[in-house]
Amino acid sequence: MPDLPHKTVPMLVWADVDIGIADTVRRLNEILGVRTHSSCQGDDNEAGKVKPYVMVSWAWDDVLKSLLREFDVTLAGNYWGYVHPRSL
Repeated sequence: MPDLPHKTVPMLVWADVDIGIADTVRRLNEILGVRTHSSCQGDDNEAGKVKPYVMVSWAWDDVLKSLLREFDVTLAGNYWGYVHPRSL
């Protein structure tokens, strides 16, 4: 993770999560080094299909390896991206 201008402390925050992606968010929150930032259960609409996702960041290279074993991951930058439930 990038160096931040201030010291931080990890803190549990309650958030409203779409029911269709809640199990994925719960699982990601169990993985050491992963931070979840936003999520959506996906949608079929006039503009097209939006895949379910959780935007995450991670602290170490090994965490990405763990994520890739369990989820589909779309990288968006260094140490962050979008995690999708594994396609069947």
